[in-house]
Amino acid sequence: MKRVLLNVLAGAALAASPALAQFEGEVDMKITSQGTTGTGRAFVSKAGSRTEIDLQSAQMPIHMVSLVKFATPDVVILLNDRSKTYTEMDLKKARESASRMTGAREPFTVKVLGSERVLGYSTKHVLLSRPGDQSEMELWTTKDIQGLNFEAMRGLMRRGSSPDDGSLLKALRDAGADGFFVKMITREKGKAAPVSTMELTKAEKKSLPASLFEVPAGYTKQEGVMGAAGVVSPEAADALRKAMENMTPEQRKQLEEAMKKRQGQ
Repeated sequence: MKRVLLNVLAGAALAASPALAQFEGEVDMKITSQGTTGTGRAFVSKAGSRTEIDLQSAQMPIHMVSLVKFATPDVVILLNDRSKTYTEMDLKKARESASRMTGAREPFTVKVLGSERVLGYSTKHVLLSRPGDQSEMELWTTKDIQGLNFEAMRGLMRRGSSPDDGSLLKALRDAGADGFFVKMITREKGKAAPVSTMELTKAEKKSLPASLFEVPAGYTKQEGVMGAAGVVSPEAADALRKAMENMTPEQRKQLEEAMKKRQGQ
């Protein structure tokens, strides 16, 4: 489940990029993986973005709602509707942490597989890979949707921008495949079975209420690992709370530090 979620957050997503300010409306997608199905919805306005991800699997359901305001693009707000709390995550620190861990990496390469019509859109079909990576992405991108592009899409529905996104975006632009994704398949190199598949189901321009991008009234800010519990199901969050109640202060502190480090990866 962790790997699937990371693929969804890292590959599907739509972070708050000012480039999306020219598009206002809703973008929906279907998510499938090995033993996991779900949906992703992104609401975008000139103020910011709201993303909602719902995944179902035998392990646990995951429901995540996040807000990003274009005025403060390095801050992601995670909402926990069950407890009426919210948590703020610093994306700048996450990027710095990821950069320290990965260091310099080789650039992405793009192999153009053809031009096809997918889900009613004219698309460029490409294979995106990089030496040393264990996975690769097969993409179908389109320029038919005015105001949407892959650069803007890359950050929505995920926790932070990868330090090597510049290489990825340059590779797509150089191949003429820098449109918005219609379909994305992530797989392990040398294997045919997909790890995850995401398909666009709707991209609709429409006016959205400002309240959609604000923390609801009555929600309180929560710090530490407990605030991050909103990314999983209410049942899983309750189990985490009960487990922490039985921990010593030292164990609780160690767990919170471990969770903070994982959020930055």
